[in-house]
Amino acid sequence: MITDEETFELQVERNSRGKNYEKEGQTDKAIKLYETNVNEGFEGNFPYDRLCIIYNKMERYADVIRVLERAVYIFENEVYKDRGDRLPKLEKFKKQLEKSNKKIK
Repeated sequence: MITDEETFELQVERNSRGKNYEKEGQTDKAIKLYETNVNEGFEGNFPYDRLCIIYNKMERYADVIRVLERAVYIFENEVYKDRGDRLPKLEKFKKQLEKSNKKIK
C-alpha cells in the first residue's frame, strides 16, 4: 500500500515533469500530469495555478472554473487548517474563481 508521503512525492514528481513538458512545448502531456494531481487532491497550488494559466491561454474557461472550484474545495476541506499558507492561497483561488465566472457570463 502506498503511503501519503509516497503519494505526495509522486505528485511533486508529476509537477516537475509537467513543468519540463511545458518548457518543451508539450502542453498536452503537462495537462495530463497536472490533471492527475488535481484529481488526487494535491495540497499545493502548483498544478491548479499552471492549469489555470494554460486553460486561460486556450480560452477554455469552463476548465479554469472546474480547476479553481477543485482548488477551493481542497484548500477549504483537505489542507491542514493551521498550515500558514492555506488561507492566503484559498483567498487567491476564490478571487480567481469569481473573476473567471464573470468571464463566462
